[in-house]
Amino acid sequence: MEDFTIHPSMKSVWAAYLLAIAIAVAGMWAVNQYASDQPRWLYLIPLIVLLPPLNMHLKRRLVTLRFHDDHLTLETGFFSRTRRTVDTAKIQDVTVQQSFGQRLMGIGDLVFEDAGESGGMAMRNLDRPREIADAIINSSKKS
Repeated sequence: MEDFTIHPSMKSVWAAYLLAIAIAVAGMWAVNQYASDQPRWLYLIPLIVLLPPLNMHLKRRLVTLRFHDDHLTLETGFFSRTRRTVDTAKIQDVTVQQSFGQRLMGIGDLVFEDAGESGGMAMRNLDRPREIADAIINSSKKS
């Protein structure tokens, strides 16, 4: 299998940004309409709705799934990093889970079960999860 790196999808993050921007614009319009004699800093209050999408964006960048040298490495975290590496030959099961919303956006969650005692690994909101699962299974069969 060739070496490559996967991050969670940006589709749900972009959807959250669009919703937050729509809410922020509506909030700014409401402040302008109904609180015209209030100080201008009130325009900052509707921008609070941008915090959850920013959090989603940051969390997305802090998760990495890497295929290299017949190994699967999942890295998470910012200040404290967790790195888990599994030999693809030890992967016993790869499950693709998709909610209705995820199916509409073409994303899904992957759950890997390995032969070790530590249980499985999971990665949420991946683009083309079925293709990734098939690549993992094919790699585990070759090893």
